[in-house]
Amino acid sequence: MHQKAKKLMYAGIVFLLLFAVLYTKDEVTLSGNESSRFGVVQAIGEQGVFYIERTNFASTVDKVERNGHIYSDKPLPLSFCAGVIYGAIHRMTGLNFADNRMLSIYLVNLLFSGTCNILLFIWMFNYLRRTSRGKLELKFLLSLAMCLSTTLASYSVMLNNHTPAALALFGMVVALAKYQTRPTVRSIVWAAAAAGIAGALDIPLGIFAGIAVLAGVYLSAPREGRVKSLGAVVITGGVICLGVLLLNFIAYGTIMPLYVAGGGGTFKIVIVYSRLADYVFQSLLGFRGLFSYCPFLLLIFPAVWCLRKKLRISEYCGLGVALAIILFYLLFTNEYGGASYGMRYFIPAIPIFWMVISRWILSWRLTVWKWIPVALLLLYGAVTALVGAYCPFCLANEGARTPERHFSNTIRSPFWGNLLVMSFERDPESKNTWRMIDAFGAENSFWHIYNFGLHTRNPELIAKLLQSSLAKKLGASR
Repeated sequence: MHQKAKKLMYAGIVFLLLFAVLYTKDEVTLSGNESSRFGVVQAIGEQGVFYIERTNFASTVDKVERNGHIYSDKPLPLSFCAGVIYGAIHRMTGLNFADNRMLSIYLVNLLFSGTCNILLFIWMFNYLRRTSRGKLELKFLLSLAMCLSTTLASYSVMLNNHTPAALALFGMVVALAKYQTRPTVRSIVWAAAAAGIAGALDIPLGIFAGIAVLAGVYLSAPREGRVKSLGAVVITGGVICLGVLLLNFIAYGTIMPLYVAGGGGTFKIVIVYSRLADYVFQSLLGFRGLFSYCPFLLLIFPAVWCLRKKLRISEYCGLGVALAIILFYLLFTNEYGGASYGMRYFIPAIPIFWMVISRWILSWRLTVWKWIPVALLLLYGAVTALVGAYCPFCLANEGARTPERHFSNTIRSPFWGNLLVMSFERDPESKNTWRMIDAFGAENSFWHIYNFGLHTRNPELIAKLLQSSLAKKLGASR
């Protein structure tokens, strides 16, 4: 790597590290996604057990009772790894969740989410440097923008499985690309391992990634070494799969993850066809839309068309997984990812789309009429990403789960819901705050802000609300 590239990479790392330090959360919301995982982190790190009933997070809703104990129902590997590393810090420093709750939460979030965002930037920058023509500075800006102008930034402030899953999927593509350039067993092992890690974080994603690695190696391998290469994929993926199953068995007495097995060990899945068209629209272009939160990603359609003869097998494999995971969650869910910002299930697809779009943009001739719209799209994405970082696991309409008269049927968009609370917290009497209150209705706004305060464990916000003119207006109208 020449000197200029090194300087740019270090600048990006420092910038993203500063973003992580400033925006990483030091408290968990009432969302089960956070508290359930932190229960495991504390149980493993401080108590050396897998059950969470004696932790500070035992009240989580995402739990399962089994064999007389309470367990998290989230996939175990991420929380287990975080617990092991946190446990080392706990033993060396005495840090614990009982006496140092906020600092402990902050450090776990910073280590396991902020770091993922930085690694995504490094890998994307290096990938574009090696595979695309175009100016180095533009490759740097596009790589940095991916980590700041998408929901990758929003979720990089809180422990979650989506940003590491995105990193794993992109790592799979990078390893497959290296295998195409130089077919070695090492590249195969890395690609299969990345697919296995993706599966440990998100089972459907792992299944699609495993198929993609097999297809990519089959199509890229020299004919005389194809069987050996495919065998390396199967063995590597199998070892990781067996490791995850063994971890589950040690923890729960069953090889199945508890969110699949549940309390009785039966597989449960719901296929939803009612109002499918509306669910697809809202998930892609509506109030939870992948493309409405980051319209830059819409460029994937012309990018794939224009590069259709230039894309590598590895890139087509990544695109296949991205498409498969989007279709899977559109067809097999009906709750928009629950209480969360945007459509979090689609986050692993973002680096894949970004990689292809960036390669297309880097092939352009430098003209103002092209760059201004791109810059505006990235700026739009940066705004939505920052609003999401305010509270990624926020109050949000949950589709089929939401009661008919719930306030989130009016304040459906997590973007506007977060923005309303941000504006109210900064200045409850400002014109911008009241424009949103008038648009959503005083009662809906009041209950959204009130429940947001409960959800985020923010008594100061609730106190400010009860003393505001919004509360007085509702009191006078009753």
